[in-house]
Amino acid sequence: MLQVHYERGIYLPQLDLWLDPWDQRETAFVSHAHSDHVGNHRQVILSETTARLMAARLPGSRREHRQPFRVPFRFRNAQLTLYPAGHILGSAQLHVQLDSSSLLYTGDFKLRPGRSAEGIEWTPAESLIMETTYGLPQYVFPPTAQVIEELLRFCLESLEDDMVPVLFGYSLGKAQEILASLHGSGLRVKLHPAVYRMTALYEELNHRLPEFVLYSESDSQPGVVICPPGANRTRLVQKIRNRRTAVLTGWALNPGAVHRYQCDAAFPLSDHADYPELLRYVELVQPKRVLTVHGFAREFAADLRRRGVEAWALGEDNQLELLIPETVIVEEAVPAGGNEDAESSFGRFTSVCEEIGRTTGKLKKVDLLSDYLSTLPLEDLPEIAVYLTGHAFSRPEGQALQVGWAVIKRALMQATHLQEADFRRAAGNFGDAGRAAYQALIGRTSPQGFSIGQIRENFVRVQNAAGPIAKAEALAGWLSNCSAQTGSYVVRILTGDLRIGLREGLVEEAIAAAFGMDVDAVREAHMLTGDPGQTAVLARQGQLERASITVFRPVKSMLAISEPDGDSVADRIRRTFPSQYALAEQKYDGIRVQLHFAGGKVALYSRDLRPITPEFPELQRLQFTAPLILDGEILAHAEDRRLTFFDLQKRLGRKRTDDLFTSEDVPVMLMAFDLLWLDGRSLLKVPLTERRRILESLAFPEGVQVSPLRLIRTGPEIEEAFLAARRANHEGLILKDPESFYTPGRRGGSWIKLKKEFATLDVVVVAAEQGHGKRNHVLSDYTFAVRDEESERLLTIGKAYSGLTDGEIEELTEHFLKTTIKAHGRMREVIPEVVLEVAFDAIQPSERHTSGLALRFPRIKAIRTDKTIREIDTVQHARRLAGLAPHF
Repeated sequence: MLQVHYERGIYLPQLDLWLDPWDQRETAFVSHAHSDHVGNHRQVILSETTARLMAARLPGSRREHRQPFRVPFRFRNAQLTLYPAGHILGSAQLHVQLDSSSLLYTGDFKLRPGRSAEGIEWTPAESLIMETTYGLPQYVFPPTAQVIEELLRFCLESLEDDMVPVLFGYSLGKAQEILASLHGSGLRVKLHPAVYRMTALYEELNHRLPEFVLYSESDSQPGVVICPPGANRTRLVQKIRNRRTAVLTGWALNPGAVHRYQCDAAFPLSDHADYPELLRYVELVQPKRVLTVHGFAREFAADLRRRGVEAWALGEDNQLELLIPETVIVEEAVPAGGNEDAESSFGRFTSVCEEIGRTTGKLKKVDLLSDYLSTLPLEDLPEIAVYLTGHAFSRPEGQALQVGWAVIKRALMQATHLQEADFRRAAGNFGDAGRAAYQALIGRTSPQGFSIGQIRENFVRVQNAAGPIAKAEALAGWLSNCSAQTGSYVVRILTGDLRIGLREGLVEEAIAAAFGMDVDAVREAHMLTGDPGQTAVLARQGQLERASITVFRPVKSMLAISEPDGDSVADRIRRTFPSQYALAEQKYDGIRVQLHFAGGKVALYSRDLRPITPEFPELQRLQFTAPLILDGEILAHAEDRRLTFFDLQKRLGRKRTDDLFTSEDVPVMLMAFDLLWLDGRSLLKVPLTERRRILESLAFPEGVQVSPLRLIRTGPEIEEAFLAARRANHEGLILKDPESFYTPGRRGGSWIKLKKEFATLDVVVVAAEQGHGKRNHVLSDYTFAVRDEESERLLTIGKAYSGLTDGEIEELTEHFLKTTIKAHGRMREVIPEVVLEVAFDAIQPSERHTSGLALRFPRIKAIRTDKTIREIDTVQHARRLAGLAPHF
């Protein structure tokens, strides 16, 4: 097969030829004359029409090899042929024949016949390099005739309402397609000067189009105006007072397209192939290998692989530069040895996981998993059940691997003998460590099969290794014997996420289905054991009733549902609490913790069941009168000064007594508010009033207090208590049903949380970063800033990634791609113009941001298209909200 490299463009080294490169090159094939495909190359291969259009858009001297369609010609040691691509007038595909190898590069293309470009033609090829701008199943364009009918209706109705229809489409290609689509409508068509110049050139090239005139302010005759999208905010368009605007783009299929383009309407008229056309083109060309570029390249390649076609993304999204920022060599992209460990017990596990990941329906996932679990030998069942939740060890085991990405990366490089630059080229900037591991390991290891027992032994070996270097070496030795698929799942387990859409609740349902148990009984057993492996074994043995809470085996915390205000809380109390009243306590601003004590030993567990005892040695030294399990909150506490959660954060992650912040700097206490277990007796199914009576009867050492409760009924009482809690610097209120049992991990409505947002700030986005997991292909994490009213500088104050819909994120991604100032790997500095309204819980001093402040729990409430950068909030306002001096 022909070799293909990628480095800001596609390169064929055997021909020393670039295909639509981003940067200036010695020799390049230019598929068409859009500005993102042309360049000042020394010599170019292109169609005659593209040469004429390119000369008008990019004047300059270059050596041109103008070629007609369908006529083979020799270039160096290969035979090249151009075929129409159907994208815009003159757009061409390139067919390369080198000895017995062949390759077809599509450039931008579409199969649907257009009115302003040559129809596409194709020829078989061994390798197909195809653009996949719309490479997701959601992108299915309606019939062109239907789109044009709706467009004509929009224009005619606008004119009937004495409005001027203004249509936005790129000045080259799209604008001419719009003009051709209006043929026979009887409408007078006026063209923006940029559109007029390109359309006049079409006429010179003997491509006939309907009549048109140059737009003029003095032309008062009714008609349709066609403009490039960037003209929407120009004086020319703004002076058309009674205008009604529409954009024509394939992205019109996205939710919120009208909002994104700030138009009255959006029509999905595109000069690219949609998803069904992409699949169809692979069928027509019949390649042995497909390489994808642009748009949803990686997703479409993965889709093809699931359909049995070898396919790989050259640059997951060339515009995002996420996958391969430098050079990647794509030759025989088949894992060495194939699925050599499929018959091993862990190989079967990975195969089942792959199948689950390809399955979208919840019921189908459960069916697949239950069938698998039901066939497992008993000795493998507990480990497999734990691995399915994305963990190497069950939580009650309390074993911490302490393996982060730095250790994993070092291990992958050692296992594959890749240098730093080569590793970046192979694994790129993935937001998914498992996928990065797959790309790094593929074809570079000596795979062998692993039993489940061997997998556990290796996890234990990594866990026991002392220090990051030793851990990396232990992991590297293991990975060097893993296939790409096995190594990928080892890394996924190490990072705590299989990325196959398998939530813990689905694992519980599968266990129940596999062994004929009631799913609620399985969930309760899992709630008590905290161990999916032990739960699965008990289910298989029909002994779920043996599950019980016990000391040093943490259970999940009981959770509260939220209500927005006191009246809503009071209404819920009246409707759902049998007693018609609630026990209210302050919602403390600390760390939720579970304290276990027995045999003179204290263990502390966070709300995610992680052991955190070494971080709080003063609590570890506590002694109680009886074995017990408490639910409570660790608070920063000092008699002589006010301490907050931000002070408490200084203690988190500190495991050595000589660390910077210790108990002397930030003393802590435990505020206990529930008792789950006492001296061998479970209290989970004892009503809250009785649990509290027992709790309050116990004697506690210094450093432990019992939270005060207040009986409460009405909305005004709730609001009064809430304000009192806020005045005491607490987050809000928790209101509890006096008769409720303790239900670990559940939001059953027996506890209600009233926690109002602190405030909102209007901020401007200054940087956008590639997301993770399912958002790996979009820019979904936004760093934002406020304005210094004295210096007018923008000062960063936070980062948020929640609150927007997928559609809004896609729209912002497209916007930020076009407004990037500078790219830094996964992060892009962008032109500061998108204003967000951001809610948060508090503001704290911070050296992380240039404002000297940071928002706690920021989330995006709205995209404020009605506001400009001049209207964002100031750092002085943020400091006032934080109760800080204007300067500190």
